[in-house]
Amino acid sequence: MLELLSEYIDGFHGSEVTINGMKGYRLEEGCFFIIPKSLSDKRYFEQKSVGEYFFQNGFTHLAIPIVNKQGELFTEFGGQSYVVLYAMPAEERKYTEHGANLASFHQIGRNYPYQPFEAAAYGQWKELWISKLALFDSIYQQQYNERPVSRFQRLFIDTYPYVSGCTENALQYLQEAESEQRFDEGDGGSFTFQRYSNQVQQQTIWQDEIVYDHAARDIAEYIRGVFLQPDSAFSEIEKFLFEYQSIKPLSIFSWRLIYARLLLPIHLFDYIETGISSSDPEITNKGYVELLENQPEYEQKMRTFFADLGLDHKALHIPVLDW
Repeated sequence: MLELLSEYIDGFHGSEVTINGMKGYRLEEGCFFIIPKSLSDKRYFEQKSVGEYFFQNGFTHLAIPIVNKQGELFTEFGGQSYVVLYAMPAEERKYTEHGANLASFHQIGRNYPYQPFEAAAYGQWKELWISKLALFDSIYQQQYNERPVSRFQRLFIDTYPYVSGCTENALQYLQEAESEQRFDEGDGGSFTFQRYSNQVQQQTIWQDEIVYDHAARDIAEYIRGVFLQPDSAFSEIEKFLFEYQSIKPLSIFSWRLIYARLLLPIHLFDYIETGISSSDPEITNKGYVELLENQPEYEQKMRTFFADLGLDHKALHIPVLDW
């Protein structure tokens, strides 16, 4: 595949590297990654525009689709169409201010001068969650009537009504939050991640993980990750939020969106989806059991979430779910 890069740079001679699990070729400070074209043309052109914008604003480790010597974004090679991404990988930011770094990413994203149309979820949470619930309801009905069933299927059938109930609670909370009038300019759309897992701290940011949405999406998923870690300290969340709000304080509307998203049991849906689609669902069974056993602790953290942050939710008129 190295010869394909000669379509981009004459006599390309880069050294092979692997970054975040992706094989690429380093040339001076930059890295080139070759990927098969798997998305629409519009999606890649938008990624190019977004990537160049972030690059110009300091996020040079965000991978950008680049054009070849003919000025084309796609290159045919061996009967297949490819896209080449370019990034300047950064050192992993283990000791930098994580919250401030994510807030800066969101702040830059809000100022993007165009309206993104590809991979956009801003203002669509309710519809997306309802669709997710409908899909899993149908899977539940199918599995409920199926015989024989595996241990995982039996566990899914027994516990799905709880998962469904949690989702209904999240939807109800979200619906009420959407009428919240205490918002500010920071509540506009920005670039976020499909499922945030510290991507801004990593060597390279991949655009196929990016979605245009409200910043609360990433904040909630960071908090969920800490909640689900055994023996995690709440001080991690406090530190992260302090850093984040040093760049952009959160509105009441943002706090309510964060809480709504944390109510949605995405972590349980993930295990259900993996178990159902796996050729060996028993592997997933153990992890799902552990998550379910830890749900009472998760619920307790949600019950005291605002109090633990030193926020008087009653004085601020922020509803809290009481299981």
